[in-house]
Amino acid sequence: MSLTRISSNTLFESNIGRLLARQAELIATQDQISSGRRVNTAGDDPLAAGAALAIDRSIAELDRFELNANVLGNRLNLQESNLAQAGEALQRVRELSIQAANAPLGPSDRASVAREIRQLRDGLLGIANGVDAAGRYLFGGAQDDRPPFVDAPTGVTYVGDQVQRRVDVAPALALADADPGSEVWMRVPTGDGRVAAAAAPGNTGTGLLGIFGVVDAAAWAAGGFAGYRVAFTSPTTYEIQNAAGLPLVPPQTGTYAPGGTIAFEGLQLRLQGVPAAGDSFTVGPSARQDLFATLDALASALEAPATTPVERTRQQNAIAVALANVSAAQDHFIDRRAAGGARLAGIDEARALREATSVTLKATLSDLRDVNIAEAASRLAQQSTALDAAQLSFQRVASLSLFNYLR
Repeated sequence: MSLTRISSNTLFESNIGRLLARQAELIATQDQISSGRRVNTAGDDPLAAGAALAIDRSIAELDRFELNANVLGNRLNLQESNLAQAGEALQRVRELSIQAANAPLGPSDRASVAREIRQLRDGLLGIANGVDAAGRYLFGGAQDDRPPFVDAPTGVTYVGDQVQRRVDVAPALALADADPGSEVWMRVPTGDGRVAAAAAPGNTGTGLLGIFGVVDAAAWAAGGFAGYRVAFTSPTTYEIQNAAGLPLVPPQTGTYAPGGTIAFEGLQLRLQGVPAAGDSFTVGPSARQDLFATLDALASALEAPATTPVERTRQQNAIAVALANVSAAQDHFIDRRAAGGARLAGIDEARALREATSVTLKATLSDLRDVNIAEAASRLAQQSTALDAAQLSFQRVASLSLFNYLR
């Protein structure tokens, strides 16, 4: 049998080590309660700390998505406001066009109307060159550091690009930014949006454009959505030609009376007045034209002399074409506003998605990192009692001595 000698120094070191360990546990529990977190360092729970760090990054990403959505929402709301102003300006142009077409205006009156239309045109150009809150040009595409529209004597030119940015507003969801100006202002439908009609510039009669459009979509489609000319061989007879001026095969001819409707290849055209032999009118697919060119043409037509019946007829036909084009532009802006409104609705949906995702992530993060206050408080009381008992026990053991026993 062997005996192990326990010195006083060994006894003291052993008890002090246990006291310090209990005290460290107590301090750790106090830190958890004061911070509200179970995991304050990676050493507390390495797995939970790693998972919490990944969730923190996801929450930060949601915050960045929210900032993106706020900027995009501001730009789309600004686009909506600008297009609404443009629509109001076009409505005024429409009213002026109807006034100029129907009222017995003199040259000075028509010149006044033309001046107001040019002012409205300049105002629309200012809207097209509008900037957002950050000073970036709204309709410039990706090249939004300079005015996207340049005015010149030959007309307005678009110097932006065709890029339409997509902005991340939620996980796996990106929405389009404001439309590039080329699509909003430079590619505006003419006519009624499907077909357009016009009188030939060299007409010498008094034939006036009336209503026109597609009456049989299948027949028009069967003809390849082609363009046609109604060429008058006399004031009362006409033939239908293709866009190149060649008669159709088999020939299509007819007689004309003022106010009558000319129907062919799924299209119809109504005219007033008396055309002259050699006059012609075109009807074909709607082309795209910049809005400023439409307004320039309308103002120029009103400024042109209209003293003879032929000159008045040309002016009236130009006004009719411009009026149809302005109506098509109004519809075009409504469509653009609707598309922007859909993206604004998408931002609202993205916000709801972010909020739901954030709630889930934060709940998971709380489960991983936050402390159960009731459990921690109970553990703190238990550890405090254990530390007090250990200190009292050490105090008693430390007071024992062989000399005390001998005494």
